[in-house]
Order: sequence, then C-alpha cells, then structure tokens
Amino acid sequence: MRIQLLSSLFLFSFGSYLYRVSSQPEHASFPPRGWNSYDSFCWILSEEDFLQSAGIISQRLKPYGYEYAVVDYLWYRKNVPGAYPDSLGFDVIDEWGRMIPDPDRWTSSKDGKGFTEVAKKVHSMGLKFGIHVMRGLSRQAYDANTLILDTTTGGAYEESGRQWRAKDIGIKERACAWMSHGFMSVNTKLGAGRAFLRSLYEQYAEWGVDFVKHDCVFGDDLDVDEITFVSEVLQKLNRPILYSLSPGTSATPTMAKDISGLVNMYRVTGDDWDTWGDVAAHFDVSRDFAAANKIGAKGLLGRSWPDLDMLPLGWLTDPGSNRGPYRMSNLNLDEQKTQMTLWAMARSPLMFGGDVRKLDEITYSLITNPFILEINSYSTNNMEFPYVTGTKGSAHKTTAHSQRSRRCLKEVGKSHAQFLGFTSCNHPKVNGWSIEALDQDLDQICWKEHMGSHEPLCLYKQKPLLSSDERLIYNQGELHLLASDGMEFCLDASPRKKRTSKEFKSGSFSPCRSDANQMWELNNNGSLISSYSGLCATVKSIDANVGNRGGVRSWIATGRKGLLPP
Repeated sequence: MRIQLLSSLFLFSFGSYLYRVSSQPEHASFPPRGWNSYDSFCWILSEEDFLQSAGIISQRLKPYGYEYAVVDYLWYRKNVPGAYPDSLGFDVIDEWGRMIPDPDRWTSSKDGKGFTEVAKKVHSMGLKFGIHVMRGLSRQAYDANTLILDTTTGGAYEESGRQWRAKDIGIKERACAWMSHGFMSVNTKLGAGRAFLRSLYEQYAEWGVDFVKHDCVFGDDLDVDEITFVSEVLQKLNRPILYSLSPGTSATPTMAKDISGLVNMYRVTGDDWDTWGDVAAHFDVSRDFAAANKIGAKGLLGRSWPDLDMLPLGWLTDPGSNRGPYRMSNLNLDEQKTQMTLWAMARSPLMFGGDVRKLDEITYSLITNPFILEINSYSTNNMEFPYVTGTKGSAHKTTAHSQRSRRCLKEVGKSHAQFLGFTSCNHPKVNGWSIEALDQDLDQICWKEHMGSHEPLCLYKQKPLLSSDERLIYNQGELHLLASDGMEFCLDASPRKKRTSKEFKSGSFSPCRSDANQMWELNNNGSLISSYSGLCATVKSIDANVGNRGGVRSWIATGRKGLLPP
C-alpha cells in the first residue's frame, strides 16, 4: 500500500496506528501540543488578547489535543517607547530580582499576584498554562544588586555570615548571546545561585504554571549546569511542570545526550519562520535526531521530544518586532502541508503560532487533520527512508537589478543555499566581510570567504536616517543593510534563527527604522556586528533543496500492522 500524504512533495508509508495508553502517569507521554504567542504577538501580548485566544483554543483546538496555552517572552517588559527585545531598564522585577508580569499589560498581576489569576482562568477552560523564561539572572537585577530569596526561610539568603546578592551569583561574561543586555548565567556551584533559581521555579509553581519554555540554555548557548539544576527543582515541586528548552541553533544528537533525560522537549533548530528555506532546513536535522533514537526517549519524569519549533501558519507578525499579527503566512499551501507532514512524521511537539482569533478554515483543517495528528501521537520507529528521494539539477543565474544592473543571486532548482547566521565575534571565521565602492554614493558589503566558485552574498550599505536625539544613541559607524540599491527595506537581525539567501528577496526585510534590530557595524578586521545582539554575522554555504519545491524525501513509520514498504 502506498499513501501520498497531503503533499506531492513527500511520500510516506504507514500501517494502522495503535493507540498506546500508559499504565502509569508520566510527563509528555506523547509529543506536547498547544499554542504559543510568539509568531503572532512577538513580545507585546496583553492579558486581554491572551485570554481571548485561550478561550478559542479551548473551544476549537483542545478537542484535537492542543492543551497548552503559552505566553512567550518578555511578559515582564513594559511596552513603552524605547523598549525592544534587547533593551535595558524596562523590566518589572520584585525585591528578590525575579521577573514579574508587567501590570499595565497583565492587569490581574497587581498586588503581587503574578500569573495566578491568569492561570486560574486558563485552567477553568480545561487548558494548561505555560510561560517563557530566560536563563539565569536579569541584567536589571544584577545592576540593582538585589538580595537573593531563601525560600526555606522566607528571607534573604545567608551563608558565611553574610547576605548574598545578585552580583555575587551573576556571571556577566556569560550573557545570553542573542539578548546580551537582558540575561546572564548564574553560578550554580554557589548555594546562593541555586537558591535564586529555586526561588524562580517555586514561584512559577505557586502561580499555577504547567509548562516552562526555558530559553538561552541550549544549542549555541548550552548551559548544562543550569538545565540540570532546574530539572532537579522541577522534580521536587508539588505540581507537574513540563520542561522545554529553546532555541536549538547548532544542536546535535551528541549534545542532546547530555540533556534529553532532564527535560520533556528541546528545540533542535533556530527559529522557524514562514519561508521555504526555514522548512527545508529541518529535513536533515529531523533525520539525524530520529536516527539517534531521540524521539520519545527517556525524559524528565516521562519522555522527551526533539522540537522542530512552532508552526508559523495563519495570521502572523514578524520576528523581533514591536507589533502584533498583521499578515498571512508566506508559505503556500503545499509548503504548509509539507511542514505539517514532516513535523508529524518526526513526532515533533506541535505548537501552533498563528493568531487563533483569525483562524481561517484552510489553516484550521490543516492543523486538526486527524490522520496527521494520529501519526504525530501514535506512530513508532519513525525514520527517513533514504531509497525514495528525488532532486532536480542545480542552476544559478543573475538578473538585472535596478538601473545600475546590479547582479543578485536567483535560486533555481536545487539551490546552493547561503545561510546567514550569528556567532560570537571571537569565532575565527567571522572576518569574511569586505566593502566595495560601486560609485561615489553607493557601497556594497559582501561575504567572500569560503565561497568557492559561487557568487558572494552582498548587501547594500546605507547610513541610517536618524533624528538628532537618535544620533546620540547609536554609534557613528552603524549602518543599515539593504537587499538592493533601489529599496527602502532593511535587513532585520534575529540571531535566534538563520536566514537563507532566498529570504533576502522574500520577507526578511522590513521598512528601515532606527531599531537596534536593524543596525550593523563593519569593523576593520572584516567582522559585521549586529547592534541587536552583539554577535557577528557569518555565512555558511551548503547545497540544499531550498529552492527546489519538486524534490522528494521519504519517511516510514510503524503502525499496528507493522512496517509497509514505500
């Protein structure tokens, strides 16, 4: 029997599926399923919008297993002028340096209630409540040098005859790579460091939190010590909390060996957005984690699942923006079907990211497809089947670009994809950028290292148009980077994901503005630094089926009647 599942792009084979019911309750028996606010609201979500969304999830998605409603990052940041993802000084913290909800956006949090009232309302809808948290200690608490809470006494943590403070435990040189002004690691070897982390997660339990998405501790930001201690704290709490890690940039199965038994789900890629390049980037990593037997492996009080990230379908916003949902997903229907199919076959957690208040019927039917959901929950022995594949030949060509006939890369068939990534500026391979003067008023900044016979990836330089007040904020050498010399759209830098060259022409640019998210500085040593993160841009070239929507890759899985041939 041969089944062509949802999309002409991928061919899969299945038997029937046996529903497994565990005799003992455990965490994450099946890949978790729910909704996360990031793809539609970025960080500006309000209590009103969240509870309205939760009500719709309860009515329309919970019958299909979508049980978690998760508030993504920066729920503690004031939504005021000057605040953005890596801004400093706009967060709401308590006397112990712990983040608490912004009372202007989360009105029920006043008087020290935190998320207690929101969690109660979510639970009354039959859902489970989740929040996003960052690594360690906030820079704001560090600068304020707040006291550390000892939850066993209810007072300040004391050891060696003194009270301990934030600057005693914070490791400033280990700041989060993509939010360097936001958070840093804590020293878990110190009793005070452990006391601080314990006070955080005990507070989340008191609020009624059921799901924690712990960011900036895995992938490029791996912090095994913090993951290990948080896992120990969660095991001892009086309520079950599902433990999720994010993001997973540069994650490998080898890296996952150290943490998969400590958590319930963990991201294995950078952020996934609504481009075919992002979807295509998940094929190989899904294959590798399946081959390493990490799907449904032993986890925290149950199982753990490699997480391919949220589903950017339906009504969305943009990454790193200060605005809510305003546009439809850029993926066409075949691409969306392919994404759902791959996520299901890889048994990834399914976290829908679109605005459920504007959930269209096509998106709804896709994310609630019973066959897809059954595969995601109940299939076994999932793996890529390498003997049914297909590709088309490679081709590149250049096209006239504006009146100056600038050349740009156009992907045809099987692409030589150029991935723009972010890494520490201490990395030896970040110095590949150079500047070329095209005429008196136009320069290009190009990456030429390790390109072989392929054309360099180039962007156009423009000094940012700033007001006199804004010029005091940004360095003189900072600039905007444009896709062409005739556009007024600038490159956004979100170091939590990688962008392909295809995206330079289809959505990773937005109207130029003065946000640090769009500011770049080229150093004399050839490094290009993002003012948003303090990381350096680098380009990696690989051959991938990014531009080839006609390729075929197969997966197989076991059902009740066993494995069927493809």
